[in-house]
Amino acid sequence: MKKIASLIMSVALASSAFAGPVSYSGKGGKAVQPTAPAPLGCDAFGPGFALGVFGGGYLPENDSVEDDVLGGGVLAEYFFNEYIGIQGTYGIFATDQEHHEFDGALVLRYPITSICVAPYAMVGGGFSVNSEDKGNYFVGGGVEARFVGANNLGVFADGAYHFAADEDDADYTIVRLGVKFPF
Repeated sequence: MKKIASLIMSVALASSAFAGPVSYSGKGGKAVQPTAPAPLGCDAFGPGFALGVFGGGYLPENDSVEDDVLGGGVLAEYFFNEYIGIQGTYGIFATDQEHHEFDGALVLRYPITSICVAPYAMVGGGFSVNSEDKGNYFVGGGVEARFVGANNLGVFADGAYHFAADEDDADYTIVRLGVKFPF
């Protein structure tokens, strides 16, 4: 009888060792398995489409032409993988008349998944309309942070230096602060 009791006790102890940790609820003493730990870092910078809105500043290089002004705009972007994407932007700034900026860019980013932040560089070209059409090309960079659990909502800040295609036109910088909504 002692051998059977010790055999049952050994089997019970061995099976509980393989089952993992168990916690008991307060009512009825029912066993509840703990949930898996949350994953570290984030995977919010995968391929896909995003739309965004931003506020920004138009900062001309030659102060005698126009003053620094504020404005805003919208953007659409598509990333082929977590590192390479394209972005189209429309912005309007309240200069002497109105400065409408249309830009297209190649965006190269490097996600740091442990803190859900991605610095990026961009290069592209576009045109502006303010009483006459003017072409430009630009280089810039910025940083984007994503909030996991909030549909991967992103906030970004960047700046780009625009080189005027015509030597008679002034170069300018556009800085932006905005929100991105990935799909």
